[in-house]
Amino acid sequence: MKFSVTIVLLLPFLMIAQSIKIEHLSDNVNGYGSELNFVQIDANTAHYTSSTLEEELYQSAIFSSLFKDGDWQKGKYINLANSYSTANIHFPKNESFFYFSACDEDENCKIAFRNYEKQITEYLNNNINRVNSTNTQPHLTIHNKQKVMYFVSDRKGGYGGMDIWLSIIDKQGNFGVPINAGKMINTPADEITPFFSKEESVLYFSSNKKGGLGGFDIFKTEGKFNLWEKPLNAVQFNSKQDEMYLNFYDETKGYFASNRKEALYNNNEFCCNDIFSFELEKQEIEEVDNILLSAQYLPLKLYFHNDEPDCCTMNVSTEKTYKEAYISYFKMEDEYNSYTPNLESFFEDSLKGNFNKLPLIFSHILADLKQGKKIQLLIKGYASPLHKKQYNSNLSKRRIKSFVNYIKLYQGRIFSSYIEDSLFQIIELPFGESKVAVKVSDNPNDRLKSIYSLAAVLERRIEIIDIKLVD
Repeated sequence: MKFSVTIVLLLPFLMIAQSIKIEHLSDNVNGYGSELNFVQIDANTAHYTSSTLEEELYQSAIFSSLFKDGDWQKGKYINLANSYSTANIHFPKNESFFYFSACDEDENCKIAFRNYEKQITEYLNNNINRVNSTNTQPHLTIHNKQKVMYFVSDRKGGYGGMDIWLSIIDKQGNFGVPINAGKMINTPADEITPFFSKEESVLYFSSNKKGGLGGFDIFKTEGKFNLWEKPLNAVQFNSKQDEMYLNFYDETKGYFASNRKEALYNNNEFCCNDIFSFELEKQEIEEVDNILLSAQYLPLKLYFHNDEPDCCTMNVSTEKTYKEAYISYFKMEDEYNSYTPNLESFFEDSLKGNFNKLPLIFSHILADLKQGKKIQLLIKGYASPLHKKQYNSNLSKRRIKSFVNYIKLYQGRIFSSYIEDSLFQIIELPFGESKVAVKVSDNPNDRLKSIYSLAAVLERRIEIIDIKLVD
């Protein structure tokens, strides 16, 4: 079983366009339990965790896999500790130790380590493995020659649930008193599976906090220690299910775990995580004909849930961004399918697919702006016929405004100076319901045809209809 998808994106810390290819690893690795934390350590070797839930007891173990004949082979069990479960293996580069989690039958977990030459498992000190708390998912990295370990714990002193913590390691290898990674990362929800990408200087982690696409989402943020920027949702990796354990093998390739639709299961869909690989394909953007490069994606349709943003008001403006509207809409797929089955292609290809084209379009616009060109982006707004004409006109204006808000905040306000200097102009063309499809009902009691039908969802949108160079 293989699943592959290509999404257009722009990583916020690289001014290049990229596409991402995601594949479901074969059933040599993925089974009907949960597989996660796939870590490739060289061209031919990887380790991962496989787990089962039998008789209400959760048990996991670490396996080693070899890459042979173009595929990862069935894993070989690695006996690392006298614990009930082992998981979350981590191999710091240029280190004589590797690290992992060891748990008892009550899922009380400690962080353990093992010297490559010795066959003895040892545990980190009580600073890390605090009594009466879970301590897991170790990840070591270096900030400006300072070695640090990030890990996950539910110890007291956090913000609630599982938090990401850090311990600074001195030159003798001693682990310092843990410090919470701070309120920019941690919330009353759970924050887990930290991974620091040294190539990007970005911390990736997963969280099930409110506002994501669903379940655990992968987030990323710049900074170090407990000083971080506001995390961004790495939407290119995320689905309505859980995504976690993201890690890079090199600058463009890596792995994550998810229980999305492609994951294997016996009886209960979405029960179990599988391993997915990803590859980022770099494509340098040429400095000429950027507007022509964008034209292939136009008109680009961006969709909204009924009466969003800001339901039931005559206001023509909103504080919300299109990204917020998109995420809340994407999470409603099951509700829509209860009225109109088989809307999956709309949610994946049209709603999500078109949102993921925006970064590439923005990269072309930015490339032209950096060359001193003046750009106009023309947008039309649409609404379904459920309300009176003036309400629908104002609603279409709010939808355009949410998109303008998204542009203004994009990548740390990267377009702000161009907008303020009128070099980047967003021309708003509210359109209301003037040309609504005849199949869309204006009867609010007919929720199927007026809200949840395919014809209705296709009407509630804005369109980027043109991008122009202005003399």
